[in-house]
Amino acid sequence: MKVKQFDREIHNIILIHVARTWERIRLEQPHKAMPSDNIASANCVIPEIAYVIYKTKVIQKLINYDKDDKDDWSWSKMTNGYADFSDTYIEQYAHEIIHDHYLGTHN
Repeated sequence: MKVKQFDREIHNIILIHVARTWERIRLEQPHKAMPSDNIASANCVIPEIAYVIYKTKVIQKLINYDKDDKDDWSWSKMTNGYADFSDTYIEQYAHEIIHDHYLGTHN
């Protein structure tokens, strides 16, 4: 079933971007520990963040996009200018979640 394959691929892309964002934030604060070590973050925190992003209206609309729909779908339109590309949207959202819910700071 192609829809399930596409669904899984989108989830995996989100997972990679969240992991990259987590690591980038960790490297930006070399003398401050992250709330989870690398193994724990890979097993639970990063997949949890990825799932939150995966379930957003924007990603679900992308997954269920109907080419015949006259909705004129675009990242900028769907995110109210929040991001122009999927990787930017995912990494910005992951950055906010990590700072707000795991570090207690927002940059």
